[in-house]
Amino acid sequence: MTNPTPQEQVSQMFNEISPTYDRVNRILSFGLDRLWRKRLTSLLPSGNSLTLIDLATGTGDQLLSLMKSGKISSALGIDLAEEMLSFFKTKVAGRPFANEIALEVASALDIPAEEGSFDCATISFGIRNVGDPGLCLREMHRVLKPGGRALILEFSLPKIKLVRFFHLLYLRKVLPFLGGVISGKPSAYSYLNKTIEAFPYGSAFCNLMKEANFSNVHAHPMTLGVATLYMGEKQ
Repeated sequence: MTNPTPQEQVSQMFNEISPTYDRVNRILSFGLDRLWRKRLTSLLPSGNSLTLIDLATGTGDQLLSLMKSGKISSALGIDLAEEMLSFFKTKVAGRPFANEIALEVASALDIPAEEGSFDCATISFGIRNVGDPGLCLREMHRVLKPGGRALILEFSLPKIKLVRFFHLLYLRKVLPFLGGVISGKPSAYSYLNKTIEAFPYGSAFCNLMKEANFSNVHAHPMTLGVATLYMGEKQ
């Protein structure tokens, strides 16, 4: 039996915490994750018949917000964590746009779509987990139509020293404890804070997007910089 790849190990971890994932998100972000997702939705391209792909869809909170905009005619959500997608299926069942969403177990590093398939590509709190963010960005660029837009929401670190100090204290001490108590998987939330601290953000991440051939790249820090929304376009 072959050892699981790092990406497979991460997807298994998310499968294990899927029953409590949404509840833990609400508690640990003080409900701010919903506001951040709505902000991403507000930056969708113009038009009312957009085709969209959402990477690392998970339990679907971001894709639900996007579909509620009324601007999406068809959407594909992909994730390697099958149990996370199963929870999303129960959340979206019976909604008027349920038939406009397709879900697939797939990697953000090898998107199952032809070049130039989508008007918009999104990923929320997932790109730091894919293993190779540069490859993920190149894949997002590949599947976008000319003029298409990428929207990426990810955790970051505040620039203000005092805010950064207390935020790091929260990430290192409070978050792993509370996340572990609620989910029963403390290691998953220790992993979370480590990836947040190690992942490039701000101008460093914008440079990665430019290296992947995105133009008009912008970073929008939110809530004193604890999260950042990145936007780029395919010329």
